[in-house]
Amino acid sequence: MKKILPVLATLVLVLSACAGPSVDELRQLDPQGHTACVHFGGGLVDPEGIGATNMQKAADHGAKASTEQISAAVAADESGDPQIIDLAAFQEACEGQGFDFD
Repeated sequence: MKKILPVLATLVLVLSACAGPSVDELRQLDPQGHTACVHFGGGLVDPEGIGATNMQKAADHGAKASTEQISAAVAADESGDPQIIDLAAFQEACEGQGFDFD
């Protein structure tokens, strides 16, 4: 019995690790808003074209973020789509999480 307990414990740990969210799920859920900040940085580099797409993605992820400073900088427009309403506050919130946009 003593020999099988470590094997069972290892098996339980392996199976519980497999039951967790995938990397894609974490990127989509991302309650802290890190994905929003990554897209925000891309939007700052190229404010038109793909940068506009990045800013929209930053707003989408920022609206869902549990980080109050990020979600407070986002509001829905007339059509209900999230938009970053305060670029400076959004950037400051991301920098507070360790991002550097300089």
